[in-house]
Amino acid sequence: MEMIGVVMRDTAPPFFYVLGFIWGRIFGFSEISLRSLSCLLMLGASFFAGKIIYEVGRNKVAAILGGTMAFLTPFLIGFAFEWRMYATLAFLVMGSIYFFVARKWTGFVIFSALSLYAHHFALFTLAGQVIYFLFFIFEWKGFKIKRFLKETRPFWLVGLLYLPWVYPMYLQVTRVQGGGFWLSMPKIKEIFNLMYRFITGEVDERHRLGVAIVVAGLLVGKKWKKVGKRWVELLIIFMAPVVLSVLVSYLVTPIFYDRYLLATVIGVAVLVVLGTRKWLLLLVGALVLFYGWTSGRRFLSPSKRPFRELAGYVKEQLRDNDYLVNYNGKAHHLWESKYYGLDAPIYTPDGPLPLYVGTAQMTEKDTVDNLPEVEGRIGVIASEPLSEIQIRGHFEEYDMETLKSFENDRLLVIWWRKR
Repeated sequence: MEMIGVVMRDTAPPFFYVLGFIWGRIFGFSEISLRSLSCLLMLGASFFAGKIIYEVGRNKVAAILGGTMAFLTPFLIGFAFEWRMYATLAFLVMGSIYFFVARKWTGFVIFSALSLYAHHFALFTLAGQVIYFLFFIFEWKGFKIKRFLKETRPFWLVGLLYLPWVYPMYLQVTRVQGGGFWLSMPKIKEIFNLMYRFITGEVDERHRLGVAIVVAGLLVGKKWKKVGKRWVELLIIFMAPVVLSVLVSYLVTPIFYDRYLLATVIGVAVLVVLGTRKWLLLLVGALVLFYGWTSGRRFLSPSKRPFRELAGYVKEQLRDNDYLVNYNGKAHHLWESKYYGLDAPIYTPDGPLPLYVGTAQMTEKDTVDNLPEVEGRIGVIASEPLSEIQIRGHFEEYDMETLKSFENDRLLVIWWRKR
């Protein structure tokens, strides 16, 4: 119950935290264990991608290629090994979409309800499904309320299952809208650039035009007579979160962000591969291999900063009278510090932190707005370039003693000593 109380003060629903708690109790909280859960969930999401392709196109080769392509999409590879809720959201949303497309309503109700408890963005996918159902599936001719209630029963059941979280969701949404949430208003150019990254899988920029040409060729060469109507159905459902989140961002409060849209990225793979003619499947296979090569390179050279190495260094250097803080720039590393056993609150001399996922889990000891008097050194953990760290304005009485950088200055530890 304490966990649920904290989550209610946060910005996201509780399912990921409950799942993570159970997973950790069974398999432990090592890095391998935690990252394995996200990887399995992304594999599950990709499995549903293949199931959708087979359900509509009845082509096993295309289904296997499409599911593999979804998992190997370079945009997604980082999230497949990140201990956060986004892989959970992608898995549950893809399951919901599969069961909707297959018209298997029991599975649809279960996965849709769970997805709503995983992240608020699942509401947009559900909205897309409702829109499609009402406009293209439900027969309005000879409308009768009894028939309407019967045929829309799966959606009502999802709503009933979500009902216990409606009020907490209202509190969270209100907090985001009025609490200085960290996201900014998306620009039109940024939205189009993001969609271009989705369509090309976010391969290296020098290869994106080539991938875009291949994708365009696969779209033009589809068996449109066979899959056209169902393809449009999937297009509406997969793109609903993009369109609706942009509208909410402009009309209510900014919420548009790429990692909330992982199911749409997987959906792009489905839309590209579904209905591909047999002689073009070789082109799909080549695209899958290229995605795999790109993702493999990223996996072997991860973008995540080497915080485990940093923590080991700090523990070796830290003395009894030193004081350690996290620099509050574009990012902070409070949670990494906690995981690796470093007591390093966020230094916030410019005021409180903006609201984002995880803020509610912080205690008063996790931030400091004034540095205490210490006999030893002050250690600063930062991930900004040294030239961007506005340290002089806050540490007038201190001189930089030592700077230790990790992975080409992507992560820094700066030791300051009082004059």
